[in-house]
Amino acid sequence: MSTKQMSSESFLGKKKRPSEETEEEPSASKKHKTFNRQYNESYLKYGFIGIGDSHAPTPLCIVCGERLSNEAMKPSKLLRHLNAKHPGLKDKPLQYFERKKREHEGQKIFLRATTAIKENALRASYLVANRIAKAKKPFTIGEELILPSTKDICRELLGEAAVKKVANVPLSASTVTRRIDEIAEDIETQLLERINTSPWYALQVDESTDIDNKAILLVYVRYLYQEDVHEDLLCALSLPTNTTGAELFKSLDGYISGQLKWSFCVGICTDGAAAMTGRLSGLTARIKEVAPECESTHCIIHREMLASRKMSPEFNSVLNDVVKVINHIKANALNSRLFEQLCEEMDTEHRCLLLYTEIRWLSRGKSLSRVFELREPLQRFLSEKKSPLAAHFSDKVWLAKLAYLCDIFSLLNELNLSLQGKMTTVFKLADKVAAFKAKLELWGRRVNRGILDMFQTLAGILGETEPERSFSQLVHDHLSLLLEKFERYFPTTKDPRTGKEWIRDPFVNKPDECSMSVQEEDQLLEIANDGGLKTVFETTTLPVFWIKVMAEYPEIATTALKSLLPFPTSYLCEAGFSAVTATKIKQRNKLDISKTLRVSLSPITPRWNRLVAEKQAQGSH
Repeated sequence: MSTKQMSSESFLGKKKRPSEETEEEPSASKKHKTFNRQYNESYLKYGFIGIGDSHAPTPLCIVCGERLSNEAMKPSKLLRHLNAKHPGLKDKPLQYFERKKREHEGQKIFLRATTAIKENALRASYLVANRIAKAKKPFTIGEELILPSTKDICRELLGEAAVKKVANVPLSASTVTRRIDEIAEDIETQLLERINTSPWYALQVDESTDIDNKAILLVYVRYLYQEDVHEDLLCALSLPTNTTGAELFKSLDGYISGQLKWSFCVGICTDGAAAMTGRLSGLTARIKEVAPECESTHCIIHREMLASRKMSPEFNSVLNDVVKVINHIKANALNSRLFEQLCEEMDTEHRCLLLYTEIRWLSRGKSLSRVFELREPLQRFLSEKKSPLAAHFSDKVWLAKLAYLCDIFSLLNELNLSLQGKMTTVFKLADKVAAFKAKLELWGRRVNRGILDMFQTLAGILGETEPERSFSQLVHDHLSLLLEKFERYFPTTKDPRTGKEWIRDPFVNKPDECSMSVQEEDQLLEIANDGGLKTVFETTTLPVFWIKVMAEYPEIATTALKSLLPFPTSYLCEAGFSAVTATKIKQRNKLDISKTLRVSLSPITPRWNRLVAEKQAQGSH
């Protein structure tokens, strides 16, 4: 062994072996080990109870609320605290400290109950604010009506204890405003998250002014979510100056560019105004520049109204006479009251006339029908007033024209109502328009043969007598004019169903092979011969069916969904502006409508738990 090795061994021999180290360290740790003192019930006589972890409790003085360390959990230290801090209590009996302990426990229960009441009151505040927005009521109604009424109900049915709990609900106008803003932000966050998960979306846009002459752009969106198609209010944008196509796109692009992607937009539906549909600088033209797949649609309901507007001079003069009669009575308060009293004396079904408003879809038909129903009271009233308008109600030809106008515009109103509604598709509405066009053609042929049974009011006026040839010709010419206008606004050559009937029923209708790729043709044939998918098709809606087959047949399902997703009408925007009129009234014409409108119109349920968790519960004050 070398000298170097020996010295190394000698050096190692002087160090402790590992086994020796492990044997000595436990004894050292035992020497310095601390243990946790436990609470004893006898410590209560010193005024202390044990709180905290059961393994390492800490003493709490139930007199002053001071909390000591676990090391102080011994009689001498507890007694020292009692003598030093509460010398007047050192001779108190044990029963005194037991009573203090019960009071302390009751106080804890009270604090927990108070906290729970405040949290429930906070949640109730959100729920009530949500209802106020949906009911389109002023924000002051919470503090002025809802809360006092709720207190009265609770006082009579549940007692004063319930009244005290209800009083904790904060419902001041400023609080309701904040609640609605927070609810709207939560709904908007959820909506944008949903749209961003959808492969495509479609828009519906319309512009109007409110009672304060502020221009508002309403935008609705249709998107795919959880194997279904959903519709919701995307935004309500304020237009500070002009309402040109450039300004409309600037406002809309400012919102969408920061939240969504234009490339996923596959449809835009408007009311046909020049600022919307301008070929070069309209809103739709600008959107197509940033969304290449976007298809523009002129609202079917607006086209129906444009098609039915034109009338021959003979019928138009009757309409003008009716408007004069209505204005003669409705424009004068005394005339309105006298006419109402006359209707009551004659025991008529209705007591007043309806004003004619050209911009309202159903106004023309309803106004004409009401005048015809009240023709006898009108003739008597106008005769007593010595008005020349009374002579019209004695003219059989004029009454026959009025009866025809009532019938034809009632039928147009039925068509208009059938085109309204949510979750409509272009196929369903195109069917209704095509059916009405076929009816107009059929009615024209019947009128040529002297048959007017399809017009019930007119048939009742004429009775058994055959209409004059000149009158039948007037009716035929009007029906021909209607058919011509419908063909202009709904041309057969541009029928949206052409080449796409396979979308409505892939198991029956064959596609136009020229408009489909090889992959789409193959996938459609596979779908058409799949019995399991046919069962799914018969038990679900059309969009849901194509969403379900998208994973298995992506190419053909993509084509179908891009045709089904765009809006065929701007009905939702029109309904939205009705909500604006009901919400932004004269008494609060400076209200910022965007947040309130979102809460009022959105079908998305707010995440109440998240909203409540983000706020500190406080009682009403």
